[in-house]
Amino acid sequence: MKLTALSLLMLVSTLCCTLVQAAPSSGDVPYYGEKFHHDLASGISNDDLKKNIQFVLRSFHLRVNGSYDQIVNGCSGDNCYQHVSLGYDGARTFLLGSFYLVDEGHGDYAVKDVYCDSIRGSDDFRGGNAPAPGRIPDGNIVNTEHTWPQSRFSGRHNKNMQKADMHHLYPTDNEMNSIRGNNPFGEVVQDRKILKCKVSRFGRASQGGADVFMPPANHRGNVARALFYFSVRYDLPIDSRQEATLRKWAKEDPLDDEEISRNDAIHKMQGNRNPFIDFPGLEDSISDF
Repeated sequence: MKLTALSLLMLVSTLCCTLVQAAPSSGDVPYYGEKFHHDLASGISNDDLKKNIQFVLRSFHLRVNGSYDQIVNGCSGDNCYQHVSLGYDGARTFLLGSFYLVDEGHGDYAVKDVYCDSIRGSDDFRGGNAPAPGRIPDGNIVNTEHTWPQSRFSGRHNKNMQKADMHHLYPTDNEMNSIRGNNPFGEVVQDRKILKCKVSRFGRASQGGADVFMPPANHRGNVARALFYFSVRYDLPIDSRQEATLRKWAKEDPLDDEEISRNDAIHKMQGNRNPFIDFPGLEDSISDF
C-alpha cells in the first residue's frame, strides 16, 4: 500500500495520540503523568526524583479522560488545572468546616483535634464560635497547625501559598499548638512539661539537641509525609536529626483510609497531591531532604 505524505502524517498523529492517551496501569495515579511512573519504575532517585516531583507539582495539568494527565507549561479549558491557593481562610474553612467536621446529630457538630487525638464538640467552645458546616471554629479552642512552621517558610516561594497549603495543615488544640510552636519533631526521652493531652509529649530528644515535640502515635506518619512533601515542593531542607525520626515514623505509622481520603479531597480543592501518600516509601528513594 502506498501512503501519501498526508496519510502518513495522519497515521503518525494517530499513533502519537494513542501513546499519549494510554490507559493508566493498575495502581498508577493519573495526576503524575505517564513519564513519572516510568521514571519511578526505572529507579529514579535523589535530586533527579526531587526535580521530577517539583515539575509535576508546579506545572499545569491537562486531564485526559481514562488516561494519564498531560503535564504541560500552560493550558486552558475545563480539563486544565494546577495547584491553586484557597487562601488561608478558605483552607481553614474546608478543613475545619468540612473535612474534619463531625456530625453528632441534633444540629450539633464537633471537629477533630490531631494533637490530643480527640473530638472537640460544642460544649468545649462555651458560647464561642462552635464547629459547624462551612465555619472556622474559635481559634482559641481549636487552631490550625502549620506542620511546617511559618517562621521557617521558604523566601523563594510565595509565603501565602505556603501558609494556605492544605497538605501540611491540621486542626489542633490551641494550647498544644502553642507548645509545639516552631520546635522540631522528635522522640522525647525526658519531658520538660506535663501536657494537657498525654498522647503528645514535649521535651528532650533522644538524639540530644533542641527540645522537640512528639505527636500521638497515630499522627506521626502523617507528620512525616506532610514534611517530606513540603520540603520538596518548596525547596526546604530538613535537618538530619529530624529527618531520621520522620523516616522512622513514616514506617511505624503507615497510611490509613483517612489520610488517603484527605489527599484525594485536597487534590479536588487545591489541585495537587502529596506523592509521599500516593507512593508509600517514596522517601526511601531520596537520601537527603
